[in-house]
Amino acid sequence: MIFRPLIILLLGFNIYCADINTIAQAYNKDGPFVAGKTLTTLKPGIHFLENSNEQQTELVIAVHGWQTEGFEWVYPIINLNKETNRVSFFRWKTNGCPNKATRDLLNIIQKEINNYSKISLIGHSYGGIVLANLLEENYSKNIEFHIVASGISGDPRLNTFCGYRPPKKAGKNVFAYQWMTQKHLDGSFKDLDIDTQIQKIEGVSAVRLPEVYKGNTLTHNWSISWLVDFLNENKNASENS
Repeated sequence: MIFRPLIILLLGFNIYCADINTIAQAYNKDGPFVAGKTLTTLKPGIHFLENSNEQQTELVIAVHGWQTEGFEWVYPIINLNKETNRVSFFRWKTNGCPNKATRDLLNIIQKEINNYSKISLIGHSYGGIVLANLLEENYSKNIEFHIVASGISGDPRLNTFCGYRPPKKAGKNVFAYQWMTQKHLDGSFKDLDIDTQIQKIEGVSAVRLPEVYKGNTLTHNWSISWLVDFLNENKNASENS
């Protein structure tokens, strides 16, 4: 009887653990939908998907969108993994306003910023709103924002109930990019009167994604994979030049 609480505790701990190797193994064996469940069982907060070491100079934080099923992040997370960075996943409750998640993520950034030369954030869909809330902050070191397929210009519900206001200018040491899908191909935006991805922000570069990715229509959830491939290709090109 003494060991039963310990066993339950250990089992509960394993449910909420995730690492890149486990995700990659599940992906190779059962595909992204099964592998993605590993991410959806995580509790709210930051989850480091690999141990830290001296080679890691960059912290990458992935911020998911509304009611994520995890599968859209599996390929990106596996391919974000490099010797010089540490990949993490920020889990948050999306069934309400993003205000608490914004505060929590800012606290995490402030805690970790001196441990790395650079922090990179990738926020998808509703997760991009969390990042948009942090764009105007000033930071002591370089921080890179990638806002992907996100309606950062806002909408009546977000503006009224959550007090959201789209950012106007990037803060100190912020390098930011908007990666916008084709409105007519993205189920989150195609039926809207306007493309809420469009928001002019001083100091932020906006890029419209192509219509096709790997022979398929580049839809809302494929946008993260496209971005990670693009970033990796450009990084490899710069290193080989």
